[in-house]
Amino acid sequence: MQKKIAFISDHASPLATLGGKDSGGQNVYVAEVAVQLALQGYQVDIYTRKESEEQEQIVYWKPLIRVIHVEAGPVRILPKEELYGYMDEFSSAMVNFIQCNELSYHLVHAHFWLSGMVAMTLKKQLKIPFVITFHALGAVRRLHQGCSDKFPKVREQIEKDIIWQAERIIAECPNDLKDLIQHYQAPQDKIEIIPCGYNPKDFHPLDRTEAKEKLGLDPAFTYILQLGRMVKRKGIDNVIEAFSHAQHLLPELRLLVVGGNLQAEDDHAEFVRLEHLCNALNVSDKVIFTGQKTRDTLKYYYAASELFITTPWYEPFGITPLESMACGTPVIGADVGGISFTVRNGETGILVPPQQPQQLSAAIVDLITDERKRIRFAVNALKHVRSFTWNKISESIAQVYEQCIPMQREKEAIEQIKDTFMGSSRTFELAAEVLAGGIARLAYKMVDVLRHGKKIMICGNGGSAAESQHFAAELIGRFEIPHRPGYAVISLNTDSSVLTAWANDFGYDSIFSRQVQALGQSGDMLICLSTSGKSANIINALKEANKMDITCVNLLGKDGGQATAYGEYNLIVPSENTARIQEVQLHIIHQLCALVEQQMNMGSISKQHHIVHKKLIA
Repeated sequence: MQKKIAFISDHASPLATLGGKDSGGQNVYVAEVAVQLALQGYQVDIYTRKESEEQEQIVYWKPLIRVIHVEAGPVRILPKEELYGYMDEFSSAMVNFIQCNELSYHLVHAHFWLSGMVAMTLKKQLKIPFVITFHALGAVRRLHQGCSDKFPKVREQIEKDIIWQAERIIAECPNDLKDLIQHYQAPQDKIEIIPCGYNPKDFHPLDRTEAKEKLGLDPAFTYILQLGRMVKRKGIDNVIEAFSHAQHLLPELRLLVVGGNLQAEDDHAEFVRLEHLCNALNVSDKVIFTGQKTRDTLKYYYAASELFITTPWYEPFGITPLESMACGTPVIGADVGGISFTVRNGETGILVPPQQPQQLSAAIVDLITDERKRIRFAVNALKHVRSFTWNKISESIAQVYEQCIPMQREKEAIEQIKDTFMGSSRTFELAAEVLAGGIARLAYKMVDVLRHGKKIMICGNGGSAAESQHFAAELIGRFEIPHRPGYAVISLNTDSSVLTAWANDFGYDSIFSRQVQALGQSGDMLICLSTSGKSANIINALKEANKMDITCVNLLGKDGGQATAYGEYNLIVPSENTARIQEVQLHIIHQLCALVEQQMNMGSISKQHHIVHKKLIA
C-alpha cells in the first residue's frame, strides 16, 4: 500500500526562487526530501501558503508530488515574522481541503514552528500524527537577535506544545538536539538526529577555469565565495570586513556575494548597508554582488571559487557547506550549529568564531597561500560528503516515518477500542432504562411456562443461532445455582439433520416453523433472537406459534422489524449497531437465566419446606 505523507511548509515553497530573505535552506530541504521520498514510493503533498494570484491551487510538480497552495492572509509575499496571525486560517483551509477531497494521510511532516501549529490542529481534528523539523528554534534566535527578533513572544511556548504533541522531532545536528533539551526540556527519546544533505547530480567537481568562463569571471583573479540569504544574521558583513584585511595581502583576491533579491525591500536594505560597508573599507570594486541565482548555476560559483565562506551568528544546519565540499571547494565556516557538525576542522576546512573578522581573515590568507592544504581539504571533503546525499538522508527520514505509522495505528486501535467500550456502555445504560421492566415480566412468564410443565423453544440465525444454543444450555444445565433440576428448553438450531434435510427439500424459510409445528404445544413458549426482526424463517415460526397458542417472545434490535407484530413480548435493544445489539441481547439472556433460576429455586425451596413441615406434624 502506497503511503501518503503531507508536508506543511508555510513560507518555504519548493517552487520558490532561492536566495531571498525567506527562501533558502528550508525550501531546498522540503524539495529534495519530497523528491527522494517519492522515489521510495511515498506520495507527498506539500502544503504551502499562496503568495500570488497566478499560483494554481494544485501544482503537479513531479511524479507522486503535488504542491498545494493554501490561502491564508493576503495573497502576496509576506515576511515569515508576520504569518503567525494567519495560521488558524491556514489550518482551517487545509482541513477543509483534506475533507472536501476525501484525502487520507498516514503522517504529516511539519517544517518550521508555524507549520507545527497547523500540524497540531490536524492531529486534533483529523487524528493525523506528525513529525516536526523546526529548522530554527525561537529560543536560540532570541539569544542571538534579542530585541531585533520580530517573531511573537508566544513562539517558544508554542514550540514547547509542538514538541510534546509531535510523535518524533528531527534535529539536524547534535547542537540542535542540545538546544531542544536545554531550552525546551524535549524528551530525548523523541528526537532523531538526521542532517541535511546535498544532491550529487547538482553539485560535483567542475574545472575551475571552465566555471569562471561560464560565469564570465576574469580568470586573472582569485575568487572566494559567500552564498546565502541576504539577512544580517548570516554575517556577510563579517566576511566583507575579513576580505578587506586579506585583500591587502592578496591584491588578486575577489569576493563573490551570491544571494538576495536586490529589488525586494528587506533585501535591498541589507544590500545598501553592505554596500556602505564596502565603500567604507574601500573594496567596492572588489566585491561582486550577483543577487539571486538559480540552483542549476550555483555549482559554477562553488567551482570557480578557491574557498567558500559562511560565518553566520548561528545556523541550525546549513546546506551550503555540504554543496561546496561536494564541488571540491574547501569551507571556512563559523563554529556554530550544523556548520561545526559538517565541516571537519583541519580536514575539510577551517572553523572560526562568528563575528571575528580578524580570525576569518587569517584563515582566508592561510588557505589561499597554501595550495597543498587546499587540495588536501578538497580531497577529504569529497570523501566526507558521501554520507550526506539526500538519498541517504531521506532513507533515514523514512525510517522515522515507519516508526511513527505503526505507533499511530496502535493508538488508533486503542482509541477505537475505547470508543467501542464507551458505545457499548451507552447502549447498556439506555437498554437498562427501557428494557428492565420487560425483562422482569418475561422472566416471570418463563417461570410460569416451566412450572406448568411446558417447554421453551429458542431459535435464531447466524450469531443469534449460537446464542439460542447458549441460552438453552444455560437453562438445561445451570447458570448460577448448582444442583438444580434441568428446565425444559430446546434450541431449534441444534438438529443439523432436520435443518439440512428440510432446508434442502423445502427451503430455509420454514426450518423453524416446521419444528414448532412438530414439537410445540399450546402453553409452550417460542423465543426468537434476531437483530433486525426481518428474517423470513423467524416470521414464519412466529406465525405458526401464534396459530398453536404458543407464547411468542422476540429479542430484537433496531426498529424491531416485522417480528414485533407477532410477539407478545418484544424486547428491542435501542441501537442500530448489530454488534451492540448482540452484546445487549447476551446480557438479557444472562439476566433471564439468573431470574428464572432464582424464581424456580424459590418455588423448589418452598415445596421442600412444606414437605418437611408435614413430616414434623405427623
